[in-house]
Amino acid sequence: MKKIVLSNGLRVVKTNNASVYSLSVTVGIGHLNEPKLGLAAVCEKVLAKQLNDAVAIQGGTITSYLTGSSAQEFDALLQKVSSVLMNPDLRQSLIDDAAEDVARHTRDLAPLPERQWKLRYKHTAFGSSDLVWDAEAYIASVKSLKTEDLEAVVDTYYTSANIVIGVACDLPLRTLRELMEKYFGQLPKGKKQQFEKLEYTGGYAQLPVVGGYKTIAIGWDVSDLSGVAEANVMMSMLSGRLERDLANTGAVREVKIAGYYGMRTLRASIVIGADEDINPYIDILCSNIKRLRTTEASKRRMETSRQRAATEKLAKFSQPQDAAVEASWQELGRKGMYDIDERINATFLVSARDVKDIAIDIFRTKPTIIVAAENPYSEDEILAKL
Repeated sequence: MKKIVLSNGLRVVKTNNASVYSLSVTVGIGHLNEPKLGLAAVCEKVLAKQLNDAVAIQGGTITSYLTGSSAQEFDALLQKVSSVLMNPDLRQSLIDDAAEDVARHTRDLAPLPERQWKLRYKHTAFGSSDLVWDAEAYIASVKSLKTEDLEAVVDTYYTSANIVIGVACDLPLRTLRELMEKYFGQLPKGKKQQFEKLEYTGGYAQLPVVGGYKTIAIGWDVSDLSGVAEANVMMSMLSGRLERDLANTGAVREVKIAGYYGMRTLRASIVIGADEDINPYIDILCSNIKRLRTTEASKRRMETSRQRAATEKLAKFSQPQDAAVEASWQELGRKGMYDIDERINATFLVSARDVKDIAIDIFRTKPTIIVAAENPYSEDEILAKL
């Protein structure tokens, strides 16, 4: 992974070689740091179509636009994207159409069980546990947006200080630099925009059963995690053990880094059918988490977990767009992109003691607990089991 810095300070990350070229534009604005509710979503809708029908991904504090082309059409793609970034079409009619689309999408998603528990999880982890997503208030704000609102966002955030471009291509680095300077070197420098991180609070919330399943999700703040290789191996170990313990039950488990870019949690969840009792599954989840911080893993378990963690990391960064978004966040929100090879090599050096130590470090902090079920264990009962 190579980085190019243009004359206006714009950072370009070349993620890997590819015969089919991909391009990502990651901007340091999302729904957490937008100046008015819904601005990031509407701006994304308005600009994505202009940016070569890009796929847009929102990460709370960033928005990434993903597109691509053949090698022969790459020059035309760069010209089109740079033209939109410097002179986007922000007519009110386009904004109204985008607002209507966002409103319709919001109403469609609001009743979905997974949407409900994941929103409640984020609100419980970062902020007041009483914070409830108000879909209609959000929609009202979205529909009030005007051209001048989006112009202010573009002028403030869509500048070289707040954008990182990711490219996957087989061009020599020097050729790529010349192309990027030609098309993006005139983008206004602007001023780097900062955002205030939300306070991690953790807590407990119970939701009613909605739809055809029940859920237990437990997470811990890892926004400032060090010892990432150890944590990756630990997560792979937890996922593997849950897979074994849940075999033949029909339950679905997930162990992942969840939340927002800049405010991340390590979250483990189990989803079961609506006719089952959630408490035995809470027992399984808690016992496996407790085991990580109280018992060192066997040599065989360590070998399996290290290999799994390395494979997952390789798989993630073999996808040029995933790699570009992660690298862009590291450039925008951290001190720069870490070395992937070093991270993978470090994975194979992680010991059983390292895993136990990182588990102790992470799991001693206050958890976020979300249960969508009737008559689940109380917060105190779950904490006792952990």
